[in-house]
Amino acid sequence: MPRHQPPLPSPIEPLLTRHHNLRSAFPIRIPTLWNMFLAARETYWLPTRLDLEEDKRQWATSMAKGEKWIVTRALAFFATSNGIVADNIICRFCQEVAYSEAKYFYGFQVVKENVHAETYAKLIDAVVPDLEEQAVLLRWSTIVPSIAFKNIWAVKWMLEARRSFADRLVAFICVQVIFSASSFAAMGWLKSRNKMPGLSLAIDMISKDGRSHLDFACALFRRVKTMPTESVIREIIREATDIEAEYATGASNCLVSVPATNLTVDLLSGSEHGLDLQEMVLFIRFVADHLLLKLGYKAAFNAYNPVS
Repeated sequence: MPRHQPPLPSPIEPLLTRHHNLRSAFPIRIPTLWNMFLAARETYWLPTRLDLEEDKRQWATSMAKGEKWIVTRALAFFATSNGIVADNIICRFCQEVAYSEAKYFYGFQVVKENVHAETYAKLIDAVVPDLEEQAVLLRWSTIVPSIAFKNIWAVKWMLEARRSFADRLVAFICVQVIFSASSFAAMGWLKSRNKMPGLSLAIDMISKDGRSHLDFACALFRRVKTMPTESVIREIIREATDIEAEYATGASNCLVSVPATNLTVDLLSGSEHGLDLQEMVLFIRFVADHLLLKLGYKAAFNAYNPVS
């Protein structure tokens, strides 16, 4: 074979193959996916159900500086990263996946992602009412290296044209599940200390939505015919796990100056907020193992859940 012969075309993925009769909802062709859409639709909620008055009171009177940092750091990340999920669904998966059952689910997932985005904005507004401080916080979330690594990784695996649909689907799951693991664990830690009840309720509802989205993505993955090698799937998940572990543990003991402002953001160390960062890494690996098992592979880390 000549050294510079162009690569052969990628195999056609049936999930992405257009058919003239797939524009209508009925007849149902993939009942499992359709039932997931119906179940997700029944769990719709609105941010207006959240009562944040007790959260505001606790924030002003009883929240330690380190606890406040945990909350603001997580909310800033969620607020600025949530759009990646919705954009990928709208611009890519809804355009690519041919079956209406998947389109219906993805369409409703975008609605829920918008609800989540509004919820994060309301939570930030409740605990950081000053607009300048909000701007600093959100600006920080775009420049801190551990978050930048997440964005670079997402581009690498989700946006590069050479990636297969299965590659991009697994990477998309990682963005939704692994890249939020430490932040959700931190919010659960606060809930266990009877802190921030409104925030805790919001995170519980968002987490429930996330489990529904994960179940759907895994069900769709199991229908993929042009499957990558297991080593590629493991590479994707291991890279995401390492990046999330760095995010959870690597942004401590430093001051970050925010460009175009005279302000700095104090990044507190683990000892100042009381979280066990090694347990956080163990939890991230537990989430990665859970994902591998749901996709049909063996665990990589054999980690247990230290926060259950």
